[in-house]
Amino acid sequence: MGDCVHLTKEEQMLLKHFKDMIQTAYQRKIPVYSNFCGLGEQQLVLEALETFYGCPCSEGIQYRKYGGYPDAERNVFCFLPEETWTEAEESCFPVQCIEIVPANKRFCDELSHRDYLGAIMNMGITRDQVGDILTVRQELGCTAYIFCKSDKREMLLALDRIRHTTVRCREVDFAYTGWQPTFQERQGSVASCRLDAVLAVAVKVSRAKGLEMIQSGNVFLNGRCCTENAKKLEEGDILSIRKHGKFLFEKINAQSKKGRYHITIKQYL
Repeated sequence: MGDCVHLTKEEQMLLKHFKDMIQTAYQRKIPVYSNFCGLGEQQLVLEALETFYGCPCSEGIQYRKYGGYPDAERNVFCFLPEETWTEAEESCFPVQCIEIVPANKRFCDELSHRDYLGAIMNMGITRDQVGDILTVRQELGCTAYIFCKSDKREMLLALDRIRHTTVRCREVDFAYTGWQPTFQERQGSVASCRLDAVLAVAVKVSRAKGLEMIQSGNVFLNGRCCTENAKKLEEGDILSIRKHGKFLFEKINAQSKKGRYHITIKQYL
């Protein structure tokens, strides 16, 4: 992860694995797809790409990533050099969306992200085979959308119970589900739109604690680990903070007479 954190032995092995995949794609001129990558793993992918090509890499040129929907946090990477991707080719990714609903909405548990993930992993499916898990709370029951690698589709469709709740699963085209993200809005006042100042508002910590989180490699700006506490944020930037969640730096509302900025941040729920 560059200057982000010291790599563990497991991370070193994963970095080598990504380099081997990039080498295979480059030499054989074929698309090579990774498993689902979380934020830390995505940073390793980018490091592997930039080491291989000897320069900063851009999405759409040396690689493309896709997690099943816009702004997915966990993504599958496709390595395919000297090729410009188009939006239509997202359909080539080995990613499926499975919808899970209670068989009887009047008699079901209040299921959480952890419940769904636990049930999946109890089936022998590893975390790198599953992407984001999105839930929709309803008056009765809860609907979940789970993204998985295509070769795990049949296993997930066979899932029939989570905790004490009988469930039904089907494959869906996520684009037509009507799902929209929900947010919790936070507002605050900052002297500048530096990363450390905005972070303090987002997770309600002191500037000193926020600086510690940044320097520890726990803060990702638009999918990349950022250790530059003075980095200036722009409206629309996405912050992902380990153990705290994901945040949208929505807008700068106004500047006070004392020169402070009133900002709006939305936390993804």
